[in-house]
Amino acid sequence: MIVFKDVTPQDKEIFDSFYKYKCLQNSESSFANLCAYAFLYYGQYAIVENCLVTRIHFERNKSLCYHYPIGPNGMDKAIERIIEDAQEQAYNLHFICEHSELPSRFAQRFRSEAKRDFFDYLYLREDLQTLKGKKLQAKRNHINKFNKLYSWQYEQLDRDSCFECMEVEEKWCKSSIERHPEAEKEYLNEKRVIEFLLNNFEQLGIFGGAIKIEGRIVAFSLGSKINDNTFDTHIEKADRDIEGAFAIINQQIALHLPENYIYINREEDLGMEGLRQAKLSYHPFRMIEKHIHTLIP
Repeated sequence: MIVFKDVTPQDKEIFDSFYKYKCLQNSESSFANLCAYAFLYYGQYAIVENCLVTRIHFERNKSLCYHYPIGPNGMDKAIERIIEDAQEQAYNLHFICEHSELPSRFAQRFRSEAKRDFFDYLYLREDLQTLKGKKLQAKRNHINKFNKLYSWQYEQLDRDSCFECMEVEEKWCKSSIERHPEAEKEYLNEKRVIEFLLNNFEQLGIFGGAIKIEGRIVAFSLGSKINDNTFDTHIEKADRDIEGAFAIINQQIALHLPENYIYINREEDLGMEGLRQAKLSYHPFRMIEKHIHTLIP
């Protein structure tokens, strides 16, 4: 039996020791995400065949979804061990990953289904910085108008200043629930995620930035490292009453990230049409097409 441990912020050093082998750019195995969403998905990890194996629960102890193992080698052996463990404990086994990640030797043992709602949006950092070209003209227009209307400053967040962001989140969450009361639970869950990221800002390695007008934060963004060249934007919020606030924080984060980052993963849209259109409007470099691979009994 594989013994799994719950993921906590204190495990970051262990994850970092394996993430140096990670060439994948998908967001779901991000350390910060596993920790922040633990109250919903019970993120866990184990070291199997010298690989880091992470998993989340669709149903506690009944249906588990694994991410592709990360390590210098031994990934196939790790997958075999995971399959054996699932069969011994009689739970439904799924992998969520890009279709090409699951080795062909396992293809006949799994049923695969593309999940468009889970596709990640991957952008070139340079595109989000410069907003060059006709296709991003509308974004430049938003920023130009913002610059004319407001005197503003960009501020990099730290563990002390980051809590000012909650004023923006409180306002955004309240107005969102008023507009879509049927989604109240989802908005409150996201608020809880933001509070967790802020409370564990340094331990999780969060990089954050904010836009201030007259000393007040009107937009902020929080994210963390996926690998050495890919940054994961977990949260982006802005005051809806400030026109262009979303556009300016998006660009400013791209401008101020550490130089090693070439790509920015802005995660999935979860099938929300407004969010999908917003992400598509920035013309992603590519979509990370994720599949659910379900073990055939």
